[in-house]
Amino acid sequence: MARLYFASFWAIVFTGAVRKWLFPGVSVLYLLQDVPIGIAYVYALWKGLYVRGPIFVGIMLLSVVLVLQGILQIIVSGLSTLVAFVGLHNYLFYLPILVVFPICLIPKYRKKFIWWNLIFSIPMCLLAIAQSQAPRSAWINKTSEGEAFGLPGVDVARVSGTFNFTVFYGIWVAIAVALCVGEWLLPKERRAIQKQWLLIVCTFAVNLCHLVSGSRSAIFLAAASIAGGLAAAVALGSSRAILAIGALCILLPLGAAATYVISPVEYAAVLDRFSGDNKADIQSRIGAGVVDWAIEPKFSLVGAGIGMGVDASHIGNTDTYNFTYALSEQDTVRTVMELGTPVGLVYMLCRIALVVGFVLLAYSITRGGTSPHVLPLSFCLMAQAYQGDLTRSATMTASQVMMGYAFILSAYYYPDIIPSLELPADDSPTRSV
Repeated sequence: MARLYFASFWAIVFTGAVRKWLFPGVSVLYLLQDVPIGIAYVYALWKGLYVRGPIFVGIMLLSVVLVLQGILQIIVSGLSTLVAFVGLHNYLFYLPILVVFPICLIPKYRKKFIWWNLIFSIPMCLLAIAQSQAPRSAWINKTSEGEAFGLPGVDVARVSGTFNFTVFYGIWVAIAVALCVGEWLLPKERRAIQKQWLLIVCTFAVNLCHLVSGSRSAIFLAAASIAGGLAAAVALGSSRAILAIGALCILLPLGAAATYVISPVEYAAVLDRFSGDNKADIQSRIGAGVVDWAIEPKFSLVGAGIGMGVDASHIGNTDTYNFTYALSEQDTVRTVMELGTPVGLVYMLCRIALVVGFVLLAYSITRGGTSPHVLPLSFCLMAQAYQGDLTRSATMTASQVMMGYAFILSAYYYPDIIPSLELPADDSPTRSV
């Protein structure tokens, strides 16, 4: 099962590379990462290796509600069966990750996951620098749809690394930053990366990955990880941990200076996107993402149709991209419009409960002295899962978010230190496993 977790992770990381550089015309490859994930589900059912608890019950109930709503939309609104099927896939397929993969991530495998992410950040950083230096039309910057998205007013691509789009790349970067921050919060003997110089190199590389990306979302998500690290340092009550986060914050201006040296044009363009009129645009987007899902959609019992805002539902249509924005650019607003007001609001409340619950769980884990990586991880995942894309491009967004949440749950089931006061067997947090 652990091998399938890592296979799923690497499939997520390299699916974009396969799609945009090897087989750009083969649309079905966007489901490549679903192969190891699907095998893991089948294996878990066969062996009974899944967590039976509140999360499992919640997933089952939500699945029943969404499937029934999809059937109603097909009957009443004439929603295409294919669109409904793709929509249900994006909404539901990645949720069982929460009950399947945590059961296999014992501390040894969590350390391997941390180690591979941070080591991989070095070649990813080099690729990101190369992409930021090359024009949008360069082969290294192409996507499966053509040339890369660029920054306004300049011929500078938004970096996507091995991913197909910068949003997906930004989620991976934020997760890697969170794991890096967690390493600095640990005593040296408990770290996945034991060599201090190597951890410093990885820290610089992983932060350059988001600083040269040209993406506000990637930088925001990485900042959320660092803010989570500061919260973890305070939760630990350790002066050493607070000093470590302070030192990391001091390194960020050095990373910004390196970004300027690498690409002055990109540096100026990104700086402009965080200032002036763009500053008001950022504030407006954040505010809209927080509350618009509850007030903007007009009441509809049936909804526009589950999957109508998913690009993959309209493959072959020349206007595929605009189906999403015909509803709303905001993922949360679009979700309520697709599902109908009653079901959409229920789904959004479940989504909010998920992200808040994991932050509280991560705080509890960190306070207990185990795996401080989980609190910064929960911060960046909350920023993505609440405000960012979770359904439209679920193959790359929901998959990464759920893999991150599986990591947090595993730290609850399998603490990486033995508490000084052992709990009775009946109260063991791993009893449901």
